[in-house]
Amino acid sequence: MIKARILFLSFFLATAAHAEATLPHYDKGMPYEEAKKRLIAQDWKPVNNLKISNSSLYAQELYAQGMLEVGDCVSMELDGCWFYYVKKNLKLEVRTITRQLKVEKITWIKSH
Repeated sequence: MIKARILFLSFFLATAAHAEATLPHYDKGMPYEEAKKRLIAQDWKPVNNLKISNSSLYAQELYAQGMLEVGDCVSMELDGCWFYYVKKNLKLEVRTITRQLKVEKITWIKSH
């Protein structure tokens, strides 16, 4: 019974580590445009926000500048925005902070 639990725990940790290891590499604080270039070079496709009219005015401004993958932005202390990408059946969210669009993090989006 203990061996089975250890085996299960080892498998779970290995799977979780593999999922984290396959996230695209990025440097926290890098300009969003650099992260975008890296993602596209790795065959990630920007997801066009077809409901941009429901997003904030700042997100609409970024969309008009050609950042069609902007999901939305929130203007508070850090001015955060999020952008979406797909590759096969995987989805990513890139979060930025500040009006200079510095990358804060890249995370998986779970499919429903």
